[in-house]
Amino acid sequence: MGHYHRIINLTQHLALEPMDAGALDKILEFGQQPASAMAALWLLLGREAWCGDRIAILGYEGRRDDLAPEVIAETGLDGTAYYDGSLGSSAQLARDVLIERGICTFDTKTSRGVRLWYAQPCAEVTPAGVDAVAANLDRGEVLDPAQFGDSRDLHVAAAHGGYGGVTTALTVALAASNQGGSRGGGDLRSSHPFVGSWAGDRVGVVPVATAGGFVDVSERVRELLVEAGAASYEVSGGAVTRMGPL
Repeated sequence: MGHYHRIINLTQHLALEPMDAGALDKILEFGQQPASAMAALWLLLGREAWCGDRIAILGYEGRRDDLAPEVIAETGLDGTAYYDGSLGSSAQLARDVLIERGICTFDTKTSRGVRLWYAQPCAEVTPAGVDAVAANLDRGEVLDPAQFGDSRDLHVAAAHGGYGGVTTALTVALAASNQGGSRGGGDLRSSHPFVGSWAGDRVGVVPVATAGGFVDVSERVRELLVEAGAASYEVSGGAVTRMGPL
């Protein structure tokens, strides 16, 4: 059975259903799809209003202790927050940032009274002119887009970061309900301790220069993605090339 997830800003009590940003709801669906839900999260984390907030990806197989006790105490949310009906929606915010930054547009259709959103990636993306990395501000760790075969440019990484790219890596880092191994269809087939290890931490997408003292964990994450059969890369002379969708 499929294991569906929500992307949750625990600090602001906001949830994003991946389907509301043009993706599907399983980890290896929205985590691999570029220019949709995880691209929106990447861009939002680059904004002052979200940068440094506590973020987690929680599924319906979530357990209370998927988040640390201090996170639960601070935010009032635990690892079962997938079911929390009091959370606000960040769907419009996510779609707006994707459109404003020229990452994608959206088509819609209605099925059985439900409005469905389909992301259409833009053929050309205007660079932001800012090189950025995903940073865990609590652990002092970073995920470097270049180490997953992506551009470090804020916009270009958002547009092309799926299929084993940096937004896939960020998905794995935040996947609280995938800790300890798969709990349902569409989960990453890995019990690697890094999976979900950023869930509930303060996370941001920050300029490269501001994260100079952080530890780059990209190679470690790249290796776990390969071991899980979720990505393939070639590394030559320090340059990483992603081999495309598997």
